[in-house]
Parts: sequence; C-alpha cells; structure tokens
Amino acid sequence: MKRALAMALGAMLVASSAAPAAAASQIDFSGYYRTYFQNDYRFPTPDSFGDPIYGSNFASDLERKTDSYFINRLNLDVAFHATDEISVYWQLRAPSSQYWGQGNGNRTAVETNYVYGQIKQDWGTIDIGKLPEGHTNIGLMTLGWAPGGPDPVAYTWVNPFDFDTAYDGIRYSNRWDNGFQLVAQYNRLNYAGRTDNGIIQQYGANDLNADLFLLEPAYFWDGGGASFALGYLRDATDKPWGAGIGLEASHDWFINPAFSQTWGDFSFHFEGKYAWGEQDSVNTAGHTVTDKSDGLGVYLDFDYNYGPGNINLAGWWTRGTGANDSKLHSDVDMGVFYPLLVAYNGNVSGWGRYSNNMITVANEVAAPGGAFVQGDANHWAIDFSGNHAFTDDISLSYAVAYLALNKTREHAKKDIGVETDLGLQVQLLDNLQFTTSVGYLFTGKAFDGYTGSNIPVDYKAKDAYTWYSTLTFSF
Repeated sequence: MKRALAMALGAMLVASSAAPAAAASQIDFSGYYRTYFQNDYRFPTPDSFGDPIYGSNFASDLERKTDSYFINRLNLDVAFHATDEISVYWQLRAPSSQYWGQGNGNRTAVETNYVYGQIKQDWGTIDIGKLPEGHTNIGLMTLGWAPGGPDPVAYTWVNPFDFDTAYDGIRYSNRWDNGFQLVAQYNRLNYAGRTDNGIIQQYGANDLNADLFLLEPAYFWDGGGASFALGYLRDATDKPWGAGIGLEASHDWFINPAFSQTWGDFSFHFEGKYAWGEQDSVNTAGHTVTDKSDGLGVYLDFDYNYGPGNINLAGWWTRGTGANDSKLHSDVDMGVFYPLLVAYNGNVSGWGRYSNNMITVANEVAAPGGAFVQGDANHWAIDFSGNHAFTDDISLSYAVAYLALNKTREHAKKDIGVETDLGLQVQLLDNLQFTTSVGYLFTGKAFDGYTGSNIPVDYKAKDAYTWYSTLTFSF
C-alpha cells in the first residue's frame, strides 16, 4: 500500500512539474497628481447665450470677464493581472477635477473614470465594462497619430471627430501578422428606462437607450496605414408622452476613413467623416414630423520631424446641418480635437465651461437662422504649429492659426480671427514636470453684434486671451 501511494505521489509530482506554470498574479500602479492654474480673460459670459441675436442687451452681455482658479486632480491607474490572459483595469480619480476653495461641492470629488475586464487570446482581445476614452477613438488615433497642441500634457483630447468618452460596452480587437486589424465595439451611451414609471409602462425600459455600434477594419504597411470606420447611433432616451411632447428615437450613421504615410522625416495624415441621420418628433396635432440632418468633416496635415522637434501644417473643415438637438451626432463637428488654447477654450483648459468656446460664440452670433449653430461644426482653420526641445528637460511649443465660419446669416461676417499660442514644458525632476501656456486670439468681425433686423450696431468684440500652468507629480 505504501509503495502504491509513493508511486502515485511520484507520478503527481512528475506531472505537475511537466505542466506549464500559471503566471503569478500581479498588481501594477501608476498615475499622477496634477494641479492646474487657469486664467481666462475676456471671454463672453454665459449670458450671451439664449438668444443673443435678438436679445436687447446683446452688446452688454458680451462684456469681457476674467476668471482665475486652481484645480486639483489625482489620477490612479491600477491593473490587476490575474494571469497572462485575464486582467482588470481601473482608473480612479480622487479628486477628479476639484476647484480650490469649493471642496467637494463643485466637481465630483472621487470617481471611477473607467473599469473593465480584459481577456487576451490568440484569436483576439475582448474588453468589457466601462471602457476608457481611447476605446472610442477611431481614424488617425487607430493609426497611431494624435495631432498635438501647444501643451502636450494637458492636451489629451486631440483626435478629430472622435467621441473620446468613457462609455460602458464591449469591444473586440485583433491585429494579424499580415497587417490587417479589426475593431468591433458596442457602447451604451445612456439609459433612461427607469427614470419614470409612466414611460416604462408605455414603451418598456429596453426602448429608452442610446446605443453606439462601431466597426473599423484597418490595414498597416511599412511606414503607413489606412482605416475605414463605420458607425451607427440609436438614441431613444427622449421618447414622447404624447402629441407635441418629446422626440422619437433618432438614427444616425457615419463613415470615417483615415490615411497615414511616412517618408523618412516627412509624414502626411488625413481623416474624414460623413454622417447622416433622422429623428421623428410628434407635433401638437399628433402628426409625426421627420427631421433629417447630415454633416461632413475633413482634417489633413503635413509634418516634418527634424530631430529635436517637428513642424506641422494642418487644415480642418466642418459642416453640419439639420436639427439642433445636441444628441444628433450626425452633425459632424471637431469631436475632441482642440489644438488651440483660446478658440476651443471651453473644451480644453476651461474644464467644460462650454460658453467659453469661441467657435460656438461665433456661430451663435453669425449663424443663419440657427440652422448651423452646432457647436464647432460650422468653421474651418489653417494651423501652423511645432515644438522644439532645447535640452532633454526643456521644450517649447507654438502655434499660429486662422479660423473662419463657413456660413453666416445675412450681413454677418465669417472672420473668427487669428490665434497665436506659446507653451513651455520643463522637466524639473525625474517625476515632476511644469508646463505653462498662453494663447491670444485677435478676434475677427464674426463676433461683432447685429440687431434683430440684421442692421449692424456700433459694437466691436475685443480680443480674447488665456494663460494656464500645470504642475504634475507622476508615479
């Protein structure tokens, strides 16, 4: 008996030693603490919205204000690697973006930005959960190119036409040895099914969602690549209660081609997006009215890398038409592409203070009948920018750009203005970086006011400028 037990134990030991060892669990931590010092000068106040064209106090509403403030952010990235095939990723922000002097009452003090599980196999990778912002980046971001700005630390959202938001969903991705890559993704953008029992009883909770579907094949070759993304957005979070109330589900489709090629120190990048959609609403007579919309956007640049720095010449153009409902993504705008400090200030350095977006203000003032007031979906720009590293620790960034509207109401001007930006990045210590950037917009006549009868009034918009700095402790 003892001999049989010994033989069995020996066989088990031999078998276990021959079997592949499971990878040990591992937890990785990284992140940063960053404090921001913002100074926004001479921006239109939120009072300029509502109905600035016909408002009786339009000129006084556009009086310039100054806003200066500090912001805290602690960003913690945690990766739990159970095995080589199974991982969980978690990004915690505590605080997320908290203004000095306002404690927890101004911005979310602690939040999970994303958390998702990942399965890696030979046939591909599956991510499921609250997916990170980069998972909704398509086009040039898929090809490995993200256009920069005067401050590469703060400018994390510089991807033309992309959503760049952490959404719940599931994603499949794989890249084969022959250069072919495929991404298929589903996101739930919004769920409103349980906000009101009456709506649930009338339509059912499963109908009241906003869902996004993405499919992006891509092919890579030596020095370049191309992708062609397809998307469908269904938004049913505004179902109507009855005649004249609410909206039916909107349906929006888009195509998004991109191309990137490098020849030595030179490179060329292109991305376009065309979208179309429709949304039904119920009027007061109980009849369904269909509102159709579309949009078009184009971005391209030429880049030259000369070693310690690079120079870039870029141009972009957007046009949106149709409904004014912000949930209709078919009206193509610049997405999360904000390379200029002042013109797109409310979306980058202004921490969501959308009233500071100068493109939006220009559209509010000069757009024809409101039909083209789609945020920043009605303008074009030419931008010359670059950066230069003087040492391993000190670099300078710069930009000069001209911006103009595409369409305006009668007698209104298209000239948004000329912007100049300058940024300095200094690596103070191995894990401590300081950046400071300033931007100045020589405002054009698109900001000048008009009365309701489109007769010019004696009002000239003043220039706008901003300055902000960051101190980043990374770990």
